[in-house]
Amino acid sequence: MIDSIRQKVEGIRDFLPPIPLVMNELVQLLNQDDVDFKALADVISKDPSMTMNVLRIANSAFYGLPNRVNSLDHAVAMLGIKELTSLCMSCGAASALAPSKKGQKTMDLRSFWRHSVATGVIARMFAVEFGLPTSNLYLGGLMHDVGMVVLDRFFHPLYTKIVEVTFKENMPVIDAETRVLGETHAKIGGWLMEKWKLPPLFCEIASFHHSIEESSGEHRMIVSVVSLANQVSRLTGFGFGGDETGMVISESSAFQFIAKAHPNLENMDVAKFVMDLDRADGEISELERMMTNE
Repeated sequence: MIDSIRQKVEGIRDFLPPIPLVMNELVQLLNQDDVDFKALADVISKDPSMTMNVLRIANSAFYGLPNRVNSLDHAVAMLGIKELTSLCMSCGAASALAPSKKGQKTMDLRSFWRHSVATGVIARMFAVEFGLPTSNLYLGGLMHDVGMVVLDRFFHPLYTKIVEVTFKENMPVIDAETRVLGETHAKIGGWLMEKWKLPPLFCEIASFHHSIEESSGEHRMIVSVVSLANQVSRLTGFGFGGDETGMVISESSAFQFIAKAHPNLENMDVAKFVMDLDRADGEISELERMMTNE
């Protein structure tokens, strides 16, 4: 079964609507070390709604900029080209994975994107807290569970069974996936990121956010931050997938790995950090509405 699933995922372009041309061009820019602003502006100009959404997010509480951003040039000056490129990609992610009008779907896409946005927001907050680069953290968190969309869209009967097992047996969703499929949404998401030719960082986030020890040394810290953000987003009511099993954040492999490099994490009041996330609720809701064009 695993081989047939991988073959179908690798042929995903035959099943998903074609990725918009703008998204393909943004992927190419994400893979470049140095992105020229003119090249980015040329890409964005092909999708006026993307410009509007980028400026809305740049002016949201997510960035908390002191002055209003009124143009792409100003956004670049305030955020940097890499961050802006990642932000543009984020704005197009929901439309690239939008469901077809026909057929059933188990997944509540609004809850899915709300959890994904929350994970991206919290990952970026952790990065600021630990003094890590924040570029690409939001997009990485946003796309971490993309394998679930693939399961729901193209393996619907199996996905329905996974949801049933998860709820009935109060089982972690990845355990239910392994029992039913022999594979997890994480691995499937990684295959899709590779197929879309996203940079290795995003492939690793999708593939290993439940198994950080399998990630490369180069990207393990960022994968761990997204993994920790995923766990915290569940604890703060932004969970998704029917997984209601409990967890102790400080016992997670992601927490322990980050704590080795950033000992101040051990002294961090995680409970207070989680409670303080109440302030980000409006911000997460606003970003989720932008993602889904509501």
